[in-house]
Amino acid sequence: MKKISIDTFLRLRKLVFRSARPLDYTMWKYLFENGSCDDFLSVLAAYQNEDGGFGYEIECNNWNPHSSPYTVCIALDYLDVTGDQESGLMSGMIAGIIKYLSSGAYLLDDGWVGMQGIPDNNDFAHMPWFHYDAEKAAKADIGVTKRLADFILAHADRNSDIYRKAESLKERYRQCGQVLLHGYPDYDPMALNIEAYDPETYPSWLPLPIYFIDSPDSSFYPECKGTVEKNLDTIIDTLLSTHEFQIPSAEELDAFEKGTPHPDGKRWCVPEQTIGNYYWNSHFIIRDLDILRKFDRLDFELPVLIP
Repeated sequence: MKKISIDTFLRLRKLVFRSARPLDYTMWKYLFENGSCDDFLSVLAAYQNEDGGFGYEIECNNWNPHSSPYTVCIALDYLDVTGDQESGLMSGMIAGIIKYLSSGAYLLDDGWVGMQGIPDNNDFAHMPWFHYDAEKAAKADIGVTKRLADFILAHADRNSDIYRKAESLKERYRQCGQVLLHGYPDYDPMALNIEAYDPETYPSWLPLPIYFIDSPDSSFYPECKGTVEKNLDTIIDTLLSTHEFQIPSAEELDAFEKGTPHPDGKRWCVPEQTIGNYYWNSHFIIRDLDILRKFDRLDFELPVLIP
């Protein structure tokens, strides 16, 4: 069975420490080196707006500083890292999120709009999948809606209007398999047939099934062990071959622009996106090492205590 050695871990640690934004650096320290949960949460809290939502570059390819339902979902992914930890900082952030969702911002009858339903995304650096689309803004995003409804049902006052709204939305989409997975909308494990995962036919732009299964405690795990093992080996091979982060060449960027022309004649690949993609590289290393930790694919004990 392939595993990550301590030597590889330490090599990746240097790469992350050189390249990560503070949010991911403190997450690394918390997950792997007995770092402070409050240090991590205090950085996450810096992305929270006065209205209780989250913005700025919490999603590295969307530089809109204003709150949106989708960017709240990205913040929830970070909050999930803390597990069952209790913290005053976390309680304050949760209260703010409930306030934002209770405001009804971007909430339609059938749920919250998704990442392309935010008009002022277009005023800031963003990649094509964040560009405002009036058609997308007129209907709910199922993955975002399910994610936020579950959060509300776990944390909001049962007698509140937003709690009752979340209950109705939960029931509305109960039979729908689509979820929001690590920012990717409409991830449907049933439609993708992840039990019979085949790397030759699986969409290359989607997260691997292992990120949906997440841990051995998942109800999907017993039937998907073969998929899990293949994905874990793929992750390990990728980490073993990761030595430096590569910035796309001018030719690659030009090819992207030609293949996905900006509707206003501008370029998508502005300097902010180079920075954003660079930040994502560190985040993905941390995400992958955490997955390997959950499935006992680290060949050493955590936390790693380094003087």
